[in-house]
Amino acid sequence: MKMHTLLALFTLFTIASCTKERTCQCKNATSTYDAGTVDKTKSQAKKYCKTLSAGDTVCDLK
Repeated sequence: MKMHTLLALFTLFTIASCTKERTCQCKNATSTYDAGTVDKTKSQAKKYCKTLSAGDTVCDLK
């Protein structure tokens, strides 16, 4: 029973620690700027930053 409890706590800790504040950075022909921060996992943040891209401006995870 103790092993199950420890495994459950470890799993919850691991999942919770993956979510942190990440910054989106956008680039266009004239400048590079930070477009804001999101509190997501790395893959979720990458998808969110891609949605900020428009025209010749390309946004990626910093």
